[in-house]
Amino acid sequence: MKKRFFMLGILVIVLVFGMMVIGCDFLGGNDDNEPGSNGSGGGGNTGGVGSSRNNARSVSVGYTSSHTINLNGEYWFKYEANGNPVIFETTGNVVDTYMDVYRDTSTSVYSTGGTYDNDSGEGSNALCSYTSTTSGSTYYIKITTRNQTSGTYSFVVKQPTANIRTNPIIVSLGNSSSHIINSSSTHWFRFEGTGNRVFFKTEGNVVNTNISIFAGDNTSSSYSGANPISFFTVSGTTYFISITGNAGTYSFTVQHGDGNGSSRFNAKTVAIGNSTSHNINLNGEHWFTFFGTGNPVTFETTGNVVDTYMEVYRGNNTSVYNTGSSYNDNHTTGNLNARVIYNPSTLGATYFIKVTQRQSTQGTYTFVVE
Repeated sequence: MKKRFFMLGILVIVLVFGMMVIGCDFLGGNDDNEPGSNGSGGGGNTGGVGSSRNNARSVSVGYTSSHTINLNGEYWFKYEANGNPVIFETTGNVVDTYMDVYRDTSTSVYSTGGTYDNDSGEGSNALCSYTSTTSGSTYYIKITTRNQTSGTYSFVVKQPTANIRTNPIIVSLGNSSSHIINSSSTHWFRFEGTGNRVFFKTEGNVVNTNISIFAGDNTSSSYSGANPISFFTVSGTTYFISITGNAGTYSFTVQHGDGNGSSRFNAKTVAIGNSTSHNINLNGEHWFTFFGTGNPVTFETTGNVVDTYMEVYRGNNTSVYNTGSSYNDNHTTGNLNARVIYNPSTLGATYFIKVTQRQSTQGTYTFVVE
């Protein structure tokens, strides 16, 4: 009898131990399509296993972990926003990843706060950047594959930094975002050229904020040391914008449209065939801007009423004595009009034309581009 009870006790222990092993395996399964199965830690790493939106893995800034994804597989992450900028990114360049981001209960990436991306990251990686997030909202990030690729990728959550090439804040036309800067910091933004004229401007309590623009991989700025800045972008070209200034809060806006001619920043857009009449006062100045086409162009005033004086600046130039810039007073003897000719104009360059008056004259003149 004692021997029977002893054997029964051993059987119970074995059964309990077996249930514990099965339970642990069920709770922490290591399926190939489970996010975090190859995780390397960092940041938030809790919540679900990522197999669905309802079972999304919780992440926070600083999160980085590798995952293996199969053809037609999908991983889900969720991020609790605090209002600060954030970047969701894949790395590894093995899998052609595709990213959908949904906000709160939204089921469409086209709704407010949602977005999607295929190859904005390095190589075939995906990247979605938010200049600001909605505090208190939950962002759901879905990762899938493209082009019949599978394998291992890393998912990274980070905040934009001052790194020009790897971690700028992505902005587009209509952007208006608030940022806090200190005197030793540089903020970087990235903008994709549309082929249109664009206006970059900061406002707020930061004194002497400066903006510099870098085109593509260039390490020399195309426009610098000014605020605000406007110029014609080249479609398909990536522009990196750096902002420096004193400590405080500023807002950064990106706009398009046309100026009223009152300043270089607000220069009036003109093109070949322009012929417009303007009235200028003593000590007045009018500004025009022209996008270089690579063809010859002539800037000219007519009317012979006002003794006009013309200065033309190209690109970032602030001196008319620099290469590509020029000036003119009376283009022929006894003529009060001004004329500057480029043969040819520089393709893709932005020209700024400033018209003033001389000899205490004022009145109406016509500005012609031909």
